[in-house]
Amino acid sequence: MKITNLSLTNFRNYKKQTINLSPSTNIFIGNNAQGKTNILEAIYTIALARSYKAKDKDMILTSADFYKISALIDFYNRDEELMMIGANEGKKVFANGAEIKKLSDFIGRLNVVLFSPDDILMLKNGPGEKRKLMDMSLLQISKQYIEDYTAFKKQIKLRNDYLKYLLPKIKEEDDEIKDDMLDVLTANFISTNKKIFESRKKFLDNLSKLTEQKYTALSGEKASIKFDYQINFKEDIEFYKERYRSDILSGTTQYGCHRDDIKFYKNNEDFETTSSQGEMRMLSLSIKLALADMLKNMKGESPVVLLDDVFSELDKNHQNRLLSVLDKSMQIIITTTDILKLGKLALDNAKVFMINHGTVKEIENNG
Repeated sequence: MKITNLSLTNFRNYKKQTINLSPSTNIFIGNNAQGKTNILEAIYTIALARSYKAKDKDMILTSADFYKISALIDFYNRDEELMMIGANEGKKVFANGAEIKKLSDFIGRLNVVLFSPDDILMLKNGPGEKRKLMDMSLLQISKQYIEDYTAFKKQIKLRNDYLKYLLPKIKEEDDEIKDDMLDVLTANFISTNKKIFESRKKFLDNLSKLTEQKYTALSGEKASIKFDYQINFKEDIEFYKERYRSDILSGTTQYGCHRDDIKFYKNNEDFETTSSQGEMRMLSLSIKLALADMLKNMKGESPVVLLDDVFSELDKNHQNRLLSVLDKSMQIIITTTDILKLGKLALDNAKVFMINHGTVKEIENNG
């Protein structure tokens, strides 16, 4: 899977820009705040029909009322044009000119893996970032997960809205909350939770094994890497009934897959409390490398690899290890503030672009 052409209209700081990409390595150079990361965000957004860091309205160029991203991709040895248009009212997606009504029929046509300096926050910023890793990965891997995840989000909203509705109706002297509608909503919530839990559990089991291999290859250190999926979901409706009053008073569903967490262990020690910043970075990169392999194995096509200023955090030795571990069939897109920070392995046969104030220009590769 390769992107051959990317076109942006009114996206972030790009009024109108078309970029012809190499099927191997592409390097975007520029000072900070020139638009390098915006290129990667556009690719990620058209792959998953959502940004990893912003709402649709936030990606629209100032003074414009919509943005458009188009990508021509080599998909299973045939060309396919993907397009996404976002506005304040919402977004629409298209494939080869035809509108795709269901996002589950659009997501997965282009697969990407994003490496960024913020990946380390996955280990430091709590359960939300870890759940996001699972969900964004599974949305690309499984069409069924897209439908299950959509149903899960719908059911939790319905239940939470009804909990808020019930708040003024409960009395302090009530020993037990009995409500038929809440029973139905809770049963539906449990059903959708079960599907999410089963998919996440299987995903993490596979990812853990691959991550251990990648950590050894990337760090040069043989280590046992384990993931502990800390499940917040209960399948017993009586468990939730006992907590009806607490849920109503808080106005939220306090137990479910939306509260799951992951603990990472290296040689049976908690990674988050015993590891250095460098070791955390190695684990974050190893997880993404493992994910890239999973996507290729499960989809039959290599994902596009997005490296957002990652090399500035790595010495030349670890840069070379990272590039050597990546599958050679994968298209790689790199951003950097200084091409001199990149080793020869990154520059070999690479297409190089200079970005300045939202304008992209291909330049000669002198590496």
